[in-house]
Amino acid sequence: MSQKIFSAISYIFHPLFMPILGMWLILYSGTYLSLLPLEGKRAILLITALSTILLPLSVLPFLYYQKLLTSYKMPERKERLLPLLLSIVFYYFGYYILRKVGVPSFIQHFLLASIICLVVAVLVHLKWKISTHMIGVGGILGLISSFSHIFQQNITIVLMFAIIIAGAIGTARLYLKAHNQAQVYSGFMVGFILSFVVIVFMNT
Repeated sequence: MSQKIFSAISYIFHPLFMPILGMWLILYSGTYLSLLPLEGKRAILLITALSTILLPLSVLPFLYYQKLLTSYKMPERKERLLPLLLSIVFYYFGYYILRKVGVPSFIQHFLLASIICLVVAVLVHLKWKISTHMIGVGGILGLISSFSHIFQQNITIVLMFAIIIAGAIGTARLYLKAHNQAQVYSGFMVGFILSFVVIVFMNT
């Protein structure tokens, strides 16, 4: 039973879904960003979904067919390098489009922070396995914290909820033996610190 629950947590809060979750939080935050027209919000979410979910997923069957992956779960460190590199390209594609159409800078900088997190993940994976699940949820915590810092909003409830989710994801990765404690904690710190620092620096 526990195996199924923790596996479900890993799938539901997969790092692929973190950028779209973060973008949704930004667009429905209650700040001036939530005043964007509904069509604009849909376009931003569509571009984000295309570049951070659909395109990265679309290349996995090809990589598997070419025997560059032994499993879609990518248990081996080296197997993750090429999908991560391709994800960087796709993320940048989404960032480039959003920048070209002139979306608010905070939105651009969130996706830029996500790209930087991916770059660091690739560099770390060259020598060591790090939890991309925790980088993803750490990035969400960094986003929420930077949002509170920049817009001076009290979002304690949202922050506490995100911390609980982060704890559940970390526990799931440890229970499933996908990562050890060092890989989980370091992944969270990489995601949180990079996301917070990039967003705050770019918006001050």
